Amino acid sequence: MEQLHEQLLPDLWHNLATSVILLDKNFIVHYANTSSSELFGLGIKRLIGQSLHATFSHHHIDITRINQYVLKDGVDCQQHRVDVVFIDNRAATLNLHARRVHLLNTTYILMEFRRIDDEVRFDQASNQMHQYHAARTLIRGLAHEIKNPLGGIRGAAQLLQYEGCQSERDQCAELIIEQTDRLTDLVDRLLGPNQLLHKAPCNIHQTLESVIKLSTLDNEHNIKLIKDYDPSIPDINIDQAKIQQVVLNIVRNALQALTQGGNITLTTRIKHRLRRGEKLIKKALLIKIMDNGPGIAPELKDTLFFPMTTNKDGGSGLGLSIAQTLIEQHNGMIDYDSWTGHTEFNIYLPF
Repeated sequence: MEQLHEQLLPDLWHNLATSVILLDKNFIVHYANTSSSELFGLGIKRLIGQSLHATFSHHHIDITRINQYVLKDGVDCQQHRVDVVFIDNRAATLNLHARRVHLLNTTYILMEFRRIDDEVRFDQASNQMHQYHAARTLIRGLAHEIKNPLGGIRGAAQLLQYEGCQSERDQCAELIIEQTDRLTDLVDRLLGPNQLLHKAPCNIHQTLESVIKLSTLDNEHNIKLIKDYDPSIPDINIDQAKIQQVVLNIVRNALQALTQGGNITLTTRIKHRLRRGEKLIKKALLIKIMDNGPGIAPELKDTLFFPMTTNKDGGSGLGLSIAQTLIEQHNGMIDYDSWTGHTEFNIYLPF
């Protein structure tokens, strides 16, 4: 069996779809599998001994990060959608993963590459389709919200033309002002919050307790609100009112979704080294709002934070869009995951 393993290992290594190379501290290639040879367009013998930089005519690999995180700190480093141009002028988009390894008393970098050009093109086409549908939904929602006030304004203006009684004229003027204010409010909400943040040290659990008290007023189906707090979390510098608005909006959405009863759990934790795209948060407060309801409709998942995206009767579809804006103003992040019987929103606020 051991002899079989020794025979199989080189074959398995070379037949991996992932390109694997082994680099020393100076980024000189000491080993490469067959997939690497195909990716770089160089024979394995020519590839070994080359500097990684010499295998590209241009690249966006963050070597500084690999030096710091992998070689110095011993932390794995991932880079997504890295654009490169090989020495034979082929362009590609890669995902890479780098890890520090110790072999024969020597430190190396084990680097894996995966080409994702087709995935990127598929994602771009998919995103364009989602943006198209989101734009259509936004336009239809706006048209609906605007037509009603405009109809009232037009009717009141027509009455003003013929109405001689001063009290009736005053009523028409009030109606015009009321409907105009309604349109102004809609535009303001679409533009998102424009007030400056008023940050101060805050106990996040006091904020969440306020959300729970306010939520009990809307709790028609006797939903159980569960608290899972980490009492060791220190005060965090935030705009308490804005974060309360965000959490309250998500909790109310969950209350409305749990028409057959259920549970909503509010959790707090500390998280380290979070990355979303290009954004990195070294230390963050996590606020998780989780429910066991029916889940988010599949057709809404890709556009959930877009304005006018809603499946609630009478809903404006602006709540989550505003929530995302408020979290971004705090330099934080918000994401979600959902399937039947489980929905969770995760809010990350940097310390």
